[in-house]
Amino acid sequence: MTSIIVGSRARRRTPTQTSQALFEAKAVAFRVRRSLVEFGRAPVRLGRAADPGAFGSVIARSVTPLWSDPSLSEQAMQLGKVHNLRRAASALDGLVLAPGQVFSFWRQVGRATRARGFAPGRMLREGCMMPAIGGGLCQLSNALYDVALQADCRIVERHAHSFRVPGSAAETGRDATVAWNYVDLRFATERELFLSVRLTSRELTVGLRSRTPDSDLERRPAPTEPSAESEAEVESCDTCDETDCAFHDGDRRGVTGGAA
Repeated sequence: MTSIIVGSRARRRTPTQTSQALFEAKAVAFRVRRSLVEFGRAPVRLGRAADPGAFGSVIARSVTPLWSDPSLSEQAMQLGKVHNLRRAASALDGLVLAPGQVFSFWRQVGRATRARGFAPGRMLREGCMMPAIGGGLCQLSNALYDVALQADCRIVERHAHSFRVPGSAAETGRDATVAWNYVDLRFATERELFLSVRLTSRELTVGLRSRTPDSDLERRPAPTEPSAESEAEVESCDTCDETDCAFHDGDRRGVTGGAA
């Protein structure tokens, strides 16, 4: 597959009903196109290790805090985000990536819906932090991209966030946004790797392990420049004074999709 590195210039503007209808229409078209293009040739679902203890060498590790915003107004969305991360972690922890196989975030996690147990969580959209079913999964995709870089994996597909939130992974170019199913994170490896995804009460830890140490591995230089071109002053409906907005209508909790 051809590597895809995508980043776009973002402009902060007030979301309208028209802009949201256009956004959703484009998303549907992109989903359909992805499904048609990959019909019968999508990445395979990875299996779990029969003996996790055989992978004794930690070659990549990412640890990030779960609770990034202490304000009470954001508590519900953060609780939803953590819940979604636990749901996704259960689908990823213990997977084995064989040489030549491609890891696909959405192929492994599946679509984030209420029926599958996902909840409204934090999602960044057009510079707004809003509730969306499955919101918050980008923290996991960011961590997966980080460990893939550390392990010198080949990045098959990765999309940067269009807004660079101060303090986020986008500031160092180690972010990877996801949105079902047309915005994916995919990477491949030349050796067998074991994926570990765990949550404690405070942290998300993602790791890659191999059967042998990699002290002689020549690592690929990690990104050092921001991958999103616009730094965003991110707002939520609890902090924004804008009321003439498509998101400020009480129905925004019904939004579904990935955490973009």
